[in-house]
Amino acid sequence: MPPERHRTTPIVRVRTGCWSCRRRKKKCDEVRPICGGCKRNDLGCEWPTVIPGRRNSGAPNDLSHADLETRRSSPFKIIEEIDSAPIPGSPASSRRQSSTSSPSSGGRSPGGDSIVDSTSRAQDQNQIADRRNSYMSSTSNIDNHDATLISIGSVGNVVPRTMSMLPGYDPDSYTLISHYLSTTADCMANGTTPVNPFLVQIVPLAFTSDLLLQLVIAQSAAHRAFRRRDESDAIAQSHYTKAIQLFRSGVTEFIDGKEPNPLMLLVGALLMCFTETTKGDMTGTVFDHLTAANSLLIKLLAQSDRAVPRELKDFVIEYYVYTASVSMISIDARLSGQLFLNFDLEQRARELLTMQYVGNLCGCWLELLLLIPVIFDLGRQWMMEETHTVIPTADDIAMFASIQAQILRWTPFPSVDPEVYLAGLIFQQAMLIYLYTSLGGYKYTQEGMYRGLIQTAVTEAMSYLDELPANARINSGMCWPIAVIGSCLETIEQQGRLRTRLAAMASHFGIGNMHRTLQLLEAIWHLPTADTGPWNICRSMQQKEIWISFA
Repeated sequence: MPPERHRTTPIVRVRTGCWSCRRRKKKCDEVRPICGGCKRNDLGCEWPTVIPGRRNSGAPNDLSHADLETRRSSPFKIIEEIDSAPIPGSPASSRRQSSTSSPSSGGRSPGGDSIVDSTSRAQDQNQIADRRNSYMSSTSNIDNHDATLISIGSVGNVVPRTMSMLPGYDPDSYTLISHYLSTTADCMANGTTPVNPFLVQIVPLAFTSDLLLQLVIAQSAAHRAFRRRDESDAIAQSHYTKAIQLFRSGVTEFIDGKEPNPLMLLVGALLMCFTETTKGDMTGTVFDHLTAANSLLIKLLAQSDRAVPRELKDFVIEYYVYTASVSMISIDARLSGQLFLNFDLEQRARELLTMQYVGNLCGCWLELLLLIPVIFDLGRQWMMEETHTVIPTADDIAMFASIQAQILRWTPFPSVDPEVYLAGLIFQQAMLIYLYTSLGGYKYTQEGMYRGLIQTAVTEAMSYLDELPANARINSGMCWPIAVIGSCLETIEQQGRLRTRLAAMASHFGIGNMHRTLQLLEAIWHLPTADTGPWNICRSMQQKEIWISFA
């Protein structure tokens, strides 16, 4: 064996650098423990246990078929310790695999580790790195943000099962799962609790159900498409179509009695609601999903509490109550008595109040949300009268006074974060505006008491909004109060402030409903004062064909 030659000048090259620089195909200065490139880009700097230049010469066929197949099938393996998430190989490696491996050669241990010994694994570290680079090159259509998320391993150990157990999913699907885990889930939750239920509740369910996994991917695709302002995104449309097909198939099986557990379909229906919210749908499809969720939730609650974990059931109840309550403002109370929230569901939600429930959708104002159906019923009864009078009946006044006292008596929980506390105060003022306009005061007493009460609440709400940063996570659940407040703004200055805020929110969160809320308010601001207010939002929707939920 010839003696080893020593270089006087070190050569910096990708093949001898850290894993991050290899994956990014960047030169590595090989400074340990953190190289210059990883330090500049705030990446995790990991090093191979065997120096590629000194590894034993071994042919690829020395590996077992199981190890080859496992390592070629994962998009998320970042460091050696995450061996349970193997990376799919390039098209060329897949063709080699099909010609050399047999169908029975895919064995893995229960923990997801390869069954080959550590010596064989060490000999082929360099080939694994090459396959990673090949895979990353094959997904050149991924945007820089998503590619970075994959390369730095932002999803960590969140994925509850290995990607080798997800046959039929292409690299785009892996990228969208990564986008959901790192971005979409954060944008949907309002950050009121340290645990994000869109991750800890939805993701484990998704990886046990093809339906829910496809719905998660579809929601992620819709979110990414809106952030790019690409309404014609073919990938998003394709995944949305697949999700609709799977959901319809699931409903058919449930009706036929083939699937007795309504949990997956219920969560699926709610995910569909939020997919419509994310993409900014204007056709009212969300209300169809909400109607389906209503029936499924009733069936689920009829089951034993032991059939579904309590935390998951509480989140599902919150999920539905929140979506149903804020969607009722989209119904024309003059023409319809439809209610999305029946008495039984309302009672289950009130059980959460006894625990001072704080959620990632309803914040700390669940008690106020449960008053929306009550106010809606009060306003509907009065508005559907054939002849309107300026002064309501005695019963209306008594109900009005009771609701007003409950709203004014309410205060946010002192234990919540300042931004959540502030958002609760905004919601409180929006509820007062919704109540004051329920008896027609905004339209029929132009200079009367109700008008003064409304403008006082509007001024208070706008001052609270000015204190709450537009990029605070709690804003993800603020479209309803902003729409109620915005529908009563009269000055150009106030409208401009709210316009700027909604535009900043839509840009930061990338949620389509925020943009649609702004579009709707722009239409309302051009109407006469008598035709504005929260009870006329549904009519503006009809005129402008912007049928949305404010969830």
